[in-house]
Amino acid sequence: MQLLSEQLSDMKTHLTTSIPKDQTGQTLVVIVFLMIVATTVGVTISNRFISTLKGFVRTDDSVKALKAAEAIVEQLLIVPNQTLEGYIAFGNCGSACTYSVTEPNGNVVSANVTLEYSGNSTDPFSLNLAPGEAGQISLLGYAAGSPIDICWQGSSSVHAAYIYIESAVTKITSYAVNSVSSPYNDNGFDTAAANHGYPNCFTINTIGTPQYVRIRPYYEQAALYAVPAIGQVIPRQGIIMDARGYSGESVKHITVLKTDPMAPAFFDYALLQTSGTSDLTNSYGP
Repeated sequence: MQLLSEQLSDMKTHLTTSIPKDQTGQTLVVIVFLMIVATTVGVTISNRFISTLKGFVRTDDSVKALKAAEAIVEQLLIVPNQTLEGYIAFGNCGSACTYSVTEPNGNVVSANVTLEYSGNSTDPFSLNLAPGEAGQISLLGYAAGSPIDICWQGSSSVHAAYIYIESAVTKITSYAVNSVSSPYNDNGFDTAAANHGYPNCFTINTIGTPQYVRIRPYYEQAALYAVPAIGQVIPRQGIIMDARGYSGESVKHITVLKTDPMAPAFFDYALLQTSGTSDLTNSYGP
């Protein structure tokens, strides 16, 4: 920009000394035109530089906001569930649910989180599981004798293990069900039926004292829904942490579910029930 101005100054001097006086008016027009062009180019370059710089700042703020949201969640993941339940009951967790750092340049990076129960509702409870991945639905407190329907979309097949207590004995009832459109009908599974607006559903009869449903899709990933009986509530399944991080003009939102303790995936393969009256065991025998 400065070099172009110097060149224009030299040009003006040259034109003034070498061009007849009756052409100085035209020369002035040319000089003004060149100065306008130079100014336009300079402004354009400056705007692009400022725009690029703002882009870098926004990207940096976006990363900081995300890291702040992740930090507040990680801070709460190590807090005992009993303490988190107290926060929910009280309706506020104060400074335990906030995070703030002021950078040397004065920029404030902060985050906050709200807590609520997962489940604990008359709405269907959903699980998104990969093929062969095990999920668990707590039925602690669910009314005995009130059926619960397991529904899904797509062509996956589903195995569910209903665990309950009867006469002080822990028992299990298994369900193996293909979707209505399943191409795997030679596996010996039962067939689902449409219900609740879903193409595939089957019913678990909650005999005894309900404890858990262990559930696992096969062949394909499946979004599964546990639909309670009318008037019944799906018990709480864990604690939802809804976090937001802030930096500059950037806001990042993440949601994390801290589940209640659950059995590992191999649980379904490690326990057996040798008869209808025996307890669950990890050995086979009379």
